[in-house]
Amino acid sequence: MIDNLSGINTPKKMGPMLKMADIIIITKGDVVSQAEREIFSFKILQANPNAIIIGVNGITGHGTMEFAKLLDDASIVDTLEENKLRVCMPSALCSYCLGEVKISNNNELLKSQRMILD
Repeated sequence: MIDNLSGINTPKKMGPMLKMADIIIITKGDVVSQAEREIFSFKILQANPNAIIIGVNGITGHGTMEFAKLLDDASIVDTLEENKLRVCMPSALCSYCLGEVKISNNNELLKSQRMILD
């Protein structure tokens, strides 16, 4: 999720979070001009040409049905056990899992997620 107010050069600066995303939600499109929205979307497409880009307006709800349909059509994952992340977690999110990509019971990432859910 990225908002139009972050600036048109933001897609270049976001790194793997944007480049490896399957779906990119753009918010606050009602605050900027049509030209700025188009340039912003174009820069996102340059960073990740394979992503699905959806403009969503939180006030009017525009774009939320398309996003909900994509979520409904997504495959169901029962467990993350023994799977791998695409990239390492940023250290700002979890200092324990810096550099870790494997998900297992012995992993601090999975333990911290369980504590949040409990």
